[in-house]
Amino acid sequence: MIRAERFHMITNLSNEVDIITLEHLAERLNVSIATVRRDVEELCAQGIVEKTRGGIIFCNKTKNTEPSLQLRQLLNTEEKKRIAQAAFRHIREHSYYLFDSGSTIHELLKLIPTQFPLSIVTYDLNFLPELNALECADVLILGGQLRRGQMACHGSYAENYLDQLNAHIAFLGADAVDLNKGIMGFHAGEVPLKQKMIANADQTILLCDHSKFYNRGFISIHSLKGIDRIITDSGTDAGILQSLQDSGIEVEVV
Repeated sequence: MIRAERFHMITNLSNEVDIITLEHLAERLNVSIATVRRDVEELCAQGIVEKTRGGIIFCNKTKNTEPSLQLRQLLNTEEKKRIAQAAFRHIREHSYYLFDSGSTIHELLKLIPTQFPLSIVTYDLNFLPELNALECADVLILGGQLRRGQMACHGSYAENYLDQLNAHIAFLGADAVDLNKGIMGFHAGEVPLKQKMIANADQTILLCDHSKFYNRGFISIHSLKGIDRIITDSGTDAGILQSLQDSGIEVEVV
């Protein structure tokens, strides 16, 4: 198989998967790992794929479409960990917190000590192992309709339960953030849940790595006027940071 044919096959794989390992790619193309590595380097230079640990991510899956759960967990992991560490400094004992879904919020949850006394409300079922390990925490899982593929509960049951709650801080994530349109996402079920978390918390902290400011969401969820603080990483453009601060939002850069 000539190189142009391999490039075409690799590019077409983006219609099937978000990410793929180099070993699996070599099997699909029936070539050596060394050949795959050379092809990947060229495709990276062309902006078609991005390298991740042991594999590649298709760039068209990181911008304007909803990322899969697996992809969320692999993108910008170091930045997310730094953001989570900064967010953890806002958590106090014997306080009430609303935890949105998402990989950055998950990193925050992982930092909470097992003997730390607090109350957590969430609808993300991916958090269950860490939540179960928190021996001194009161944990409320919002039920509702299971959203397969993202391991989260949405729907009127979860929304009605949120209406009864009040928290000190809501920690929110986002698929995309636009300076004019605010927090954006891809699924309508997220809209009322995030809106009610913002409405029912004394303070809302948005956790988002730099890539979220360059993504494009399908649905506008909430304006940035409802956000008290944004924690992001140093990869975010200085102009964006200044615009956020000019609008009255406290910004932490890690």
